[in-house]
Order: sequence, then structure tokens, then C-alpha cells
Amino acid sequence: MPGATTGTVVVGYDATPEAGLALDWAADWAELHRSRLMVACAVDPVLSAGPGSASGPDVPTLRRAVDRVASQGVEHVRPAHPGLDVRSIGAVGHPSAELVALSGEADLVVVGRRTRLENPAASVGSVSFALSAHARCPVVVVQGQRRLGQGRPVVVGVDASRPSMRAVAFAAAAATAARTDLVLVSAWSGRDVVPWLDELWGGLGHGPDRVEAELERATWAVDEAERFVRQSHPGIRTTRRTPRAHETDALLAESQEAGLLVVGARGGGGFAGLLLGSVSRGVLRRADLPVAVVRSGAL
Repeated sequence: MPGATTGTVVVGYDATPEAGLALDWAADWAELHRSRLMVACAVDPVLSAGPGSASGPDVPTLRRAVDRVASQGVEHVRPAHPGLDVRSIGAVGHPSAELVALSGEADLVVVGRRTRLENPAASVGSVSFALSAHARCPVVVVQGQRRLGQGRPVVVGVDASRPSMRAVAFAAAAATAARTDLVLVSAWSGRDVVPWLDELWGGLGHGPDRVEAELERATWAVDEAERFVRQSHPGIRTTRRTPRAHETDALLAESQEAGLLVVGARGGGGFAGLLLGSVSRGVLRRADLPVAVVRSGAL
């Protein structure tokens, strides 16, 4: 692979089919971005005990096992990516905590989603949920078998907030590396609001004035995002979308043919659900393609 290696992509791997999809996706991304790939395997010693057993293998045994699995991940990657700088690391600890710790020195963390997609009401897998809420860098949760590029665009949700530009920047860089299009989506609902919130909106909580105001706000958000992309990545072809729909529904509808869906998460507070945000959580629960979550803060 020509050029110097820059940055690190960490991928969680435990030899499951879902982890295999994440590993292949992460290797493709690392090669596109000339990054180092770190294959990480972690096991929680508390959960390693077998059925009916009070305790599991000792720590040295567990460490040898996770080192072996991580090394198998490296060997899986090398035939398709012979020039990639790929390494392995094993850890005895909860996978979520270990991957969050590794995210502090990474540019991206990639994991597979364990929850079965045929049950859309199921909760997001515990590792992907916790990592998306707490990682110090963007996280991609790989679900389904779509790969980046191959004529599939990158879709990103935008709104009127400054933090959403981090998601746009990530999406633009992904589209540039994959040589594909970028779709900018800003949804609006036109829904009514409770009376006391209506006062804060200047009395626009009902009727056509409210609808027009929301559409204008969505259009402005797309304008700002498109202006940013043209300045930072002038070669990208962009498509604008301002559908009238719930944010989650709109993003999923617009990403039916996409290779990657990017969402921002600017939630705050001490609970993981608040840190992740309702739209990000909803998208992760229902999507059947890789989803990147770009948080606005480091903690």
C-alpha cells in the first residue's frame, strides 16, 4: 500500500459471523484511508464460566485464548489486504470497556451488531450500544453485508446544530475515500408542540406557519452542510434531501441503497441512552447497513 500509514482503526473481533463482517469492513476502510488496523479481542472473566460452573478459566488461560483469536483475525485479513499494516491485541476485561479504552488512541472503532435484524424491536447489542455512547472517536456498527463504495452513496443526517458538522465532515471524508456520492438529509416533521413550547417558537406551534418554519430550518441546515462540503471536499457530488418525516424514518428511507449511514450524537447526561441520543439509537436498532455514530464530545 503506497504512502505512510496514518492513524489507527480498531475492530472488535471474537470469531463470530457478525465480527467477521465487521473485520472485513474495517480492513477495507483502513486500506482506503491508509490506516493501521488493530484487531482486538476481549473476554469478560466473569462471563467466561461455563454452565453450572462457579468460575471460568484462569486469567493466563483466557489471555492466551483472546490472543489466539485476535491473531486469527489478522490472518483472515492478510490475503485480501497484503499491504495493510495489521496487528492484534487481546485483553481480559469487558469488551465494551476495553474497546472504549482503545478508542482513546484510535481514529475509528468498528464492531459488528449481534442483535438479529429480523427482530426490529430488539434492543441494540450491548457492546455496540455502549461503545457508540462512550467511545472517544467515531464508531461504525456493521450490520448486514453492504460494503463501502461499489456505487453506493454515503448518507448523513444534518440539522441546524454545529455538532452535526462533525458527522458531515466524517461522511464527506468517507465518500471521498470511497469515490462515491454524498447524500445530505435534513428531516422535518411539522408536528405540533405543547402550548408553553409554542410560546418559545413565537406562536408557530400550529398551522402552515409552523410547517414553513420547519421546512426553512431543514433547508438552511442542508445549505450549511453543502457549503461546508464544497469547501472541504470540492470533488464530491452531493444530493440534497429535506423529507417531511421523523428523523429516523427519513434516514432509513434515504439509505436503502447506501453503503454507509452517518449520524451525529450530541446527547448529554450520565445515562448511555442520553449520551447516544434518540435518533442514533433508533437508527442503530433498525438499520440493515453499516452505521457510523459521530459524537460531539469526547466523554
